[in-house]
Formats: sequence, structure tokens, C-alpha cells
Amino acid sequence: MKLYLSSYRIPELTALTTLVGKQPADTTVALIPNAKDYYAPRARGVKIRLVQGYLEALGFTVAVVDLQDYPRSPEKLKEQLQRCDMLWVMGGNPFNLREAMEASGFNTIITDVIEAGVVFAGESAGACIAGTSLHGIDLIDDPEYAETVLWDGLELSPHYFIPHADNEEMRDGIQQIIAEHKNDPHAVVLNDDQVWVEHDGEGQVLTGSKPKKLEG
Repeated sequence: MKLYLSSYRIPELTALTTLVGKQPADTTVALIPNAKDYYAPRARGVKIRLVQGYLEALGFTVAVVDLQDYPRSPEKLKEQLQRCDMLWVMGGNPFNLREAMEASGFNTIITDVIEAGVVFAGESAGACIAGTSLHGIDLIDDPEYAETVLWDGLELSPHYFIPHADNEEMRDGIQQIIAEHKNDPHAVVLNDDQVWVEHDGEGQVLTGSKPKKLEG
């Protein structure tokens, strides 16, 4: 199982290409946008295109895989995801993301997809969702944006991920989350220039360069 979980964008590209085993020009990415489901359709589309453009500028071939298009269709979704080399799960509201994963059946097939060799990569909400729980994340993201609030993570990793540790706009909420997990050996705290890279249960935090700030 291969995970690349960042606070913001791709701070360390070499680590990602090493996980995938291919250079960006040879890599197909399934872009999962559902952490942006709380936006109005036009604004949501703008946010998706920003991240798609960012990945394409790095050389990746990107296909948007909107979980809303797969209501209760896990096998169809699994087939689509396994055509790609990696997933990129966008940031945004993790409660919207978790809700979409439940409704599509993503949560039931993602382990099989990763074990088949697809890299699970994502930022912010996309990192949080891969861990054990979303409890505490409500201090920085509103669970009420989701119609059905689910608190469990996908448990792809035994860790609890806390992104944006150095983000001044989220400072109060982030510091409270960090304080609540100060004695938790499984808590992983990430600044916006850091990423958690995990391969077959062995993981580490890598520090790269903070990507240029983009909206979304």
C-alpha cells in the first residue's frame, strides 16, 4: 500500500514519482474533487480546474473522477480507478468528501484499488480522510456542510493526520487539535511544505518546498 499525504499540493515531487514508479509524463491521475461538494456548481468547477491545471503543469495526465457520478456503484468506480496510476484527492471539506465516499461505495473498494498498485495521494482533506478519524477536524472544517456526518476515516493508515500546522489563518483551531493529540503517538502533524509518505506500513514526514499558493 502506497500513500502520499500532504498538507498542501505536492511539496516533494521526487518522493511521489518514486512511489508511482513512473515520471509524471507517463502517469495517469484520477482527480477526486468531492471535498469541494459544498460549493455552488460553477465555483466548484473553477476549483477543480485549478487543481487539474496544477497537476497537468507538472506533466501528469489527469482524469476527473467525480464520486457523485457513481451513486452506489462501487464496482464501476473500482474499474475506473484501476485504470489510473494514482489518485489525487483534493482538499476542502473532509465531511463532504467522506459522505461522497460512502454514497459511491468508494470506501468499500479503495483498499483493493491500492493493493492493486494504485497510489493514494491527496492534500489536506484528502490526507485527513486516509487516517483513523475526523474527530477534531471539525475545529477547522464545518461538518454541517454534509447532509450525513461520518466521523470515521478510511483507515488506510493507522495515523491521525493534522494538516496546515503552520497556516496562520487556521492557527487557533489547528493548535487546539495539536494540543488534544500531543500524547498520541499516531498523530502526524504537517506544515504546508510537508508530506507523509507511507509504503507497506513504513512512513515518514518529508519536507520539501512550499508550492506556490493557489486558490482552492
